[in-house]
Amino acid sequence: MFSTVLCFLLLSGEGLLLAADELKVKSQPATGNWALGAVYPGAALKYMAGSKSAWELKAQSGSGIFAVGPRYYRYLTQASNTRLFFGLEADYITYKSDVSKGSGLAGGAFVGGELFLTKQISLLMDFGPMYIDLTDNDFLESASQLEYVLNLGIYWHFK
Repeated sequence: MFSTVLCFLLLSGEGLLLAADELKVKSQPATGNWALGAVYPGAALKYMAGSKSAWELKAQSGSGIFAVGPRYYRYLTQASNTRLFFGLEADYITYKSDVSKGSGLAGGAFVGGELFLTKQISLLMDFGPMYIDLTDNDFLESASQLEYVLNLGIYWHFK
């Protein structure tokens, strides 16, 4: 019984390693390619400006809040199906609730990774601090605060 279980585990592990090797071949978005992303809760359009950098325009909305702005990615790894990166983001924000409405700016840095599932599909996650400054239009009040933001998305790379 023990030898049967051990044999099964070894064969399963070998299959997983072969699948991981197959994924490594399917990575690497080329320079000049575009990617369309579904990010929670919004959408993004990314341009691969070089082998180590990308620009993105991201828009997100939910619960009376709308944010839009550019992001810059600097990739640290390139030759595997997992690409690590850091970057900068700036956003213009509008909000509206039952008692107030206003707008403001946000800016921050992030670190994260992108995992390629196929040549064209990747999962992305990043995390970082964002400084948010909002002003209320009706009461001329403002508020600023440092928040930590987690971004999740799935991207389709056009090749």
